[in-house]
Amino acid sequence: MTRRGGAGAGTLFDAIRRRRVIVFVGAGGVGKTTLSAAAAVRSAREGRRVACLTIDPARRLAESLGVTSYAARGELNEITGMLGDGVAPGGRLAFGMLDPKETFNKFVLERSSTPERAQRILDNRLYRYVSSSLSGMHEYMALEKLCEIRNRSDVDVIVLDTPPTANAIDFFTAPRRMMAALDGPLVRVMRRAYAGPGRLGFDLVGRWARAVLRAISKVTGGELLDEMMGFVDALSDLFGSFSERATAIEQALHGDDVAFCLVTTPDKATMRETREFRQRLSALGLFVSAVVFNRCHAPRAPEPPPGAPCASEIAMLNAEWNAAFDREAERITEVRDGWDGLEAVGVVPLMPDDATRLAALDALAAHL
Repeated sequence: MTRRGGAGAGTLFDAIRRRRVIVFVGAGGVGKTTLSAAAAVRSAREGRRVACLTIDPARRLAESLGVTSYAARGELNEITGMLGDGVAPGGRLAFGMLDPKETFNKFVLERSSTPERAQRILDNRLYRYVSSSLSGMHEYMALEKLCEIRNRSDVDVIVLDTPPTANAIDFFTAPRRMMAALDGPLVRVMRRAYAGPGRLGFDLVGRWARAVLRAISKVTGGELLDEMMGFVDALSDLFGSFSERATAIEQALHGDDVAFCLVTTPDKATMRETREFRQRLSALGLFVSAVVFNRCHAPRAPEPPPGAPCASEIAMLNAEWNAAFDREAERITEVRDGWDGLEAVGVVPLMPDDATRLAALDALAAHL
């Protein structure tokens, strides 16, 4: 499946205004987090109610927005007051750091068939491992929280800052990886084998399953095995909910109201990683709507006027700048003309100011 559109036909904010979820993706160190913050600030200034989210525990997005403290992890924290003047009526900005552990606790409490089953999971010592270490669970629960915020009526647009390329792929594949882990062969056998608290339903399994469980019991001890199987039994109560939600979350990432904005720098090495990342996203059915080239040598430098002080030195520096400009322009044109489905291609020049300041975020947004 390929989305086709007029490459570069509009600005990045044209694409944002048509979407509810804007996902910024890209390699590490390309300015993705700062541009996410700039897009969120600009959208709020235009009068939209914006939730700017991250799953990065390093808090780089918070620093880019100038957030020094917030009331609660996993919840939206109003920071509109930081924007000062120039916010259109109705415009609001909230910051949120997605908290997978808290989201998982809430998921268990809301979706267990009884409060007792929910408490059985929360009290189990294996729960701490599963909620923090099971492959895909951390990312899945972050996506669960994203979908919860997406359904709120008091949020117009969500700007999501994602991890660098490799970790971002893990983030987007979390639902299927989580389902593969919870529906693995051993878990299926244990779900079949467990017939009630503390009792193995050997009538439901064959000799092979009994032999496996005996071997596990010798290694781990009967008490731990009972605890493992009690946890699996309680977790199986949630399995239908997990399966249903994982499918819904994966479909939500493919929705028409989601735009993927790929941030890159125009150097050769980063462009190679950017192309590979786009191909991996496409293989997942996730298509890039906009590309932003950050830290470009732009605009082209003029020739110094005759007789100007240090004219020869300035001309030499300008020649180096313009050579970089020409190389980058060729790469930008290649993307604009050759990548299907692009709605916008943005070019952001090298910025001399500290991009964590609000004025600098406004300046960055102006280039988009």
